[in-house]
Amino acid sequence: MNILCIRGGALGDLIVTLPTFRLLRERWPDAHIEILGHPRLAEIAVTRFYLDAARSVNHRTMSAFFTPHAVLDPEWMDYIGDFDLVLSYFYDPDGLFLENLKRCKPVEVLTYPPRVPADFGRPAARHFAGMVEPLGLALGADASSEVFPSPDDINGARAFLEGVPPGTRLVAIHPGSGGETKNWPKEQWAELGRRLTKDVPGTMLLLVEGEADAEPADFLAAAWKGVPHLRARLLPLPILAALLREAQLFLGHDSGVTHLAAAARKDLPIVALFSPTDPAVWVPPRPGVRVLRGDPTMRNIPLEDVYKAAMATL
Repeated sequence: MNILCIRGGALGDLIVTLPTFRLLRERWPDAHIEILGHPRLAEIAVTRFYLDAARSVNHRTMSAFFTPHAVLDPEWMDYIGDFDLVLSYFYDPDGLFLENLKRCKPVEVLTYPPRVPADFGRPAARHFAGMVEPLGLALGADASSEVFPSPDDINGARAFLEGVPPGTRLVAIHPGSGGETKNWPKEQWAELGRRLTKDVPGTMLLLVEGEADAEPADFLAAAWKGVPHLRARLLPLPILAALLREAQLFLGHDSGVTHLAAAARKDLPIVALFSPTDPAVWVPPRPGVRVLRGDPTMRNIPLEDVYKAAMATL
């Protein structure tokens, strides 16, 4: 059985689709399951239980698949035609992508909306799992995601933490997200970090920085001079997942990194700051995740509330 999953989007979109990949892997444990998407993001799942390979969707010749009556690249046609099952989450309002996929003659093609409906009101993972319901597959009570770092990933995380004193309380903070309106003010993060390290002996901050987080991360690195902290800057996602397993607490926003933290360790306490998105849809659906919501904006979340939520764990 050869299965191709076509999945774009950001890190959080991929992670909330992992429960769907889990259903496929459990149903066909010996299948070759491949993703056509963003290999850097898919690395958290490739050769780590869910997927066997990844191929980048960012090829010029792929654009023909969105054109009516296009001349398709024979290499791409042979590639897609080798699969028994193709699952596509691509936005395809006119059905052109589906039509061109079928021209490649895989055995079966299924498509599903890549956007969660505005009135869905349940964890996003349950929406995306709707893709495989025609195959007789469905999520049970557990809609949470989980990642499985490899031994090399774990060794990479240990190397990063080399020199950190035993017994250190590692508090991971991710100050970014996919949009500025979803971010708590960086000045608040700076003061929170200072207070936590002052009030809880043995605490060290782990500043998590992704590609879009340079500005708040630079600010916090400067603000935390003299404050015990490590800067996890642009780490490979599997190593970051293994590193987050070592934390005593994670604090962040509605972001892919928050979903990664929740998937990295099922009992990792998480404080997630939300606004304006719907927590019912985008909060990782597992115990131990506490939501603080800004109304109407993130600036309305008091520092004292975040401090108390963190101290309840520490």
